[in-house]
Parts: sequence; C-alpha cells; structure tokens
Amino acid sequence: MAIMNNNVSRTIRFLIISDFFLFFAVGLLAPIYAVFVLDHIENRLEVIGYAVACYWIMRVLMVIPISRLMDRIKGERDEYSFMVAGTFLIAIVPLFYTIASHPWHIYLLQIINGLAYSMAVPAWRIIFTNHIDKKIVGFEWSLEDVGVGIATASSAALGALIADKFGFNILFSIITFFGIISATILLALGKSKRDIIKALMRDKSDRAPLKLDSFK
Repeated sequence: MAIMNNNVSRTIRFLIISDFFLFFAVGLLAPIYAVFVLDHIENRLEVIGYAVACYWIMRVLMVIPISRLMDRIKGERDEYSFMVAGTFLIAIVPLFYTIASHPWHIYLLQIINGLAYSMAVPAWRIIFTNHIDKKIVGFEWSLEDVGVGIATASSAALGALIADKFGFNILFSIITFFGIISATILLALGKSKRDIIKALMRDKSDRAPLKLDSFK
C-alpha cells in the first residue's frame, strides 16, 4: 500500500489511519442523520436545521480561541493532547443519541460535537503539517484524501443498511467503536514518550504549508 511507503513518516501514517477510522465512523450516520431526527426525536424539519446550526456555531466560536491557545504554547504536546481528547469526545457523543428523546438533547449533543471538532481538527492539521515531507507534500495529502474518500464512501451505504436491519442504537454503538479505534491509534502514536516528544519538536524550518480543507 502507498501509505506503507518508506518515505512516509510514522506520524503521518498514524494520522492518516486514525482519520480513516474516524471518517468511517462519522460516515455511518451522516447520510441518514435527518431520518433519525425525524423518526426518533421530532417530526419537524426545523429541528434538523437547528441541530446543524448548533454544531457549526459552537465550532466557529471555539476553533479560533483554541487554535490561538495552541499557538501560544511552545512545542506540540498541547496539539497532541487536544487532538486525542477531541477525537475521544467525537467518538463517545453518538452513544448519547441512544437516550436522546427531545430536540434540546440533540442541540446539546451537537454543541458538544462542535466543541470536540474545534479541538481535534486544528490540532490534527497542525501536527500533520508539521511532519509532512516537503518533497512529497502532494503525495501525503493525497493519501489523506484517498483514505477519507474510501472511508466515507464505504460507510455511507453500510450505515443505512445497519440502521434499517438492526436499528439506530446498534448503529450508534458501532460508530462509537470505530471512533474509539481512531482515538486509540492516536494514543499509540504517543505510546513512547521519548519518540513523541522528539517527533513533535521538529525544526520549524522543515515544515510544509498548511492545507486548508473545508471537508474536515
């Protein structure tokens, strides 16, 4: 596999594999989220709109302060901590949908989800950017895009099938399972404290430009 190319660093490999599982998890619900809300929460379209708005409002409000905080702290151990914590939060939020019964439950969970993404996404991007190889910038970003594409495409149809055959509660449990795998992979990246500190303190002069991607 291309991701096993010796030119691709260990950090980049772990980040891409973790993202694959995270997007696979999220993709299981994304196409049928509206169906869940209408069937199990309240049969009003505006509830879906408000829920999505709650997510994006929280994410927009928090992403700059959190990113500025990470900028002010030297080194990247803070980015690593935010990335792991945010990913774990993303992973466990779906479990609470199993006990949600009112629109405000959904709004609250979407607010928490927005906070989680505002922690995980910029931190992931910073670490990925800091450890990408300038000689193969396009190749390594393309590996990320391919992984996300495969994960999203394969999970979209599967999520609908699982929800139809086994119900949403089983689906939410599966989403959390794959989300925790994603977070665990990030933990494995820092398993050796000496290795992670060495990796995260790379010389700034060897960093490639940040890729801004609205999909994540």
